[in-house]
Amino acid sequence: MADTKQDILDLAEYLIRSRGYHAFSYKDLSTPLKVKNAAIHYHFPAKKDLGVAVIRKNIEVLQDCFANWEGLPAREQLFNFIEIYSLNSRSNLICFMGALGPAYQSLPEEMRAQLTEAGLQIRNWLKWILNKGIEENAFHFNETVEEKADVIITSLLASLILNRVTGDQVLENVVSLIRQTI
Repeated sequence: MADTKQDILDLAEYLIRSRGYHAFSYKDLSTPLKVKNAAIHYHFPAKKDLGVAVIRKNIEVLQDCFANWEGLPAREQLFNFIEIYSLNSRSNLICFMGALGPAYQSLPEEMRAQLTEAGLQIRNWLKWILNKGIEENAFHFNETVEEKADVIITSLLASLILNRVTGDQVLENVVSLIRQTI
């Protein structure tokens, strides 16, 4: 049963990142997984429960990454964070924030709350790592830490979307500029 639940969660995440939350149904999960819709409803009674689980999974993955990077210099931690976006790009996926954010107003309240929490955690971590980099004399920029964190996260998020829309490697340009301006 645990494998079925994880398979459902993994496929739902893929569909959210590749199509969007509103662009798939439980049938899109049941058919490729060769399970009945009732099996999906057993683990995730409503689609919003599945959406919340996908967001929580991503928050946990990020928290694990942040914890694993803790002893590294700030520059290396930031570039590890950026590498997550590069991995998404190579998989032709957008990040969960970029996939769910545009639909924010139409998401169930439980999902909006989790997405807001995720966004705050990411921004707070970025501000923390930028401050750490300044303390280590590794980062030098003219913007405030808040401004720089917002520019980094929005640039990474938007570049994955533009990669998809234009077919160009926008992320590579964005990463290069982040490296030059940090």
